[in-house]
Amino acid sequence: MKKLLASVLSLCLVAGLFFTSSTTLFAAEMINPYQMVEGEALDIRVANSSVGYYSAFKDRVSGMLHSNGCFGYSNVDFGTGASSITAQVYGYANATLSIRVDSPDSEPVGSVYIPRRGNFAERVINFNKPISGVHSLYFSVGPMSGSFSFVCVDKWIAEKAPLPDLTLDYSINNWGSGYNVDFNVVNNTDKNINGWSLKIKKSDCPINYGWNVNIKEDGDYYVITPLDWNSIVPVNGSVSFGINGSGDLSEKIEHVFEDPIPVEASELAVDYDIQSWDDGYNVNFTLTNNSDNQLNGWTIKLNKSDVNITSSWSVNVEEDGDYYVLTPADWNTILGPHGSTTFGIQGSGEIGDAIGYVIE
Repeated sequence: MKKLLASVLSLCLVAGLFFTSSTTLFAAEMINPYQMVEGEALDIRVANSSVGYYSAFKDRVSGMLHSNGCFGYSNVDFGTGASSITAQVYGYANATLSIRVDSPDSEPVGSVYIPRRGNFAERVINFNKPISGVHSLYFSVGPMSGSFSFVCVDKWIAEKAPLPDLTLDYSINNWGSGYNVDFNVVNNTDKNINGWSLKIKKSDCPINYGWNVNIKEDGDYYVITPLDWNSIVPVNGSVSFGINGSGDLSEKIEHVFEDPIPVEASELAVDYDIQSWDDGYNVNFTLTNNSDNQLNGWTIKLNKSDVNITSSWSVNVEEDGDYYVLTPADWNTILGPHGSTTFGIQGSGEIGDAIGYVIE
């Protein structure tokens, strides 16, 4: 009992008073969460929190949470996004430690159970979705039983979330009565991305007209798709477009990338013209997209029994068993609605009147 009272007294003397209302201790500089952040560096005390150490761990000055406690860090820059936080935590009670963003009253973005144990342990708090940009970050616990119950957060570090295949950058020129927004669709992968579709919330960014894109309306959203020439986003590169608008413009434009609407093989047509001579022939093909949607890449397989290809133009040719596999060059990968492209092959030997093919 005496040891317990001594520990309580030691804890209170070092930790100072418990804060029961939101208090900002000082104006914090920007925090990089991808470098270790010490627990005592907290700059917002919301309720039942303090900075100090438990007498058994005098070398660990920590942020301390008591029953229904909450503290926070302002100006945490998550950049392109974080998926989790790993913290060194000690629990002198069974508790659930939660992470909240921007407000201590917001819904938790992640939680982890902290059992009462005799030492600090590493705990991973996974977020329910990546957190990007600059935010205030709050650690909180719920009610804990016992008069001497607390959770210590010694230090923590964030884990970067994998970048999505496509991200959107934009800059705004707002002159009061109207605005232009310049967008960049960025490819974060090591391969070309053929075709993209972007939805932007109407209330965030009312659009009068755009350039380098097609714009349609779908309920509360604009659906933005590329033109034929900027449909391919190159490896680690980007394509740009812009819009002009008027009315209220949100500081943050809500958006989401979606898979483009696929074109069914039944909506594609292949025509060909054969020109033959004694020991060879040319075949000129036309592929037509009869749909109302953009075709983002195509493959045609020709029966080897019908042709013997020696060269080609405007198409790539590979062999696969009983077939030649024809795929587009970079410049004719994309076919707009009701658009078409031509390509051809040269062959040796005889050729019949019909060529068997499969569109994939």
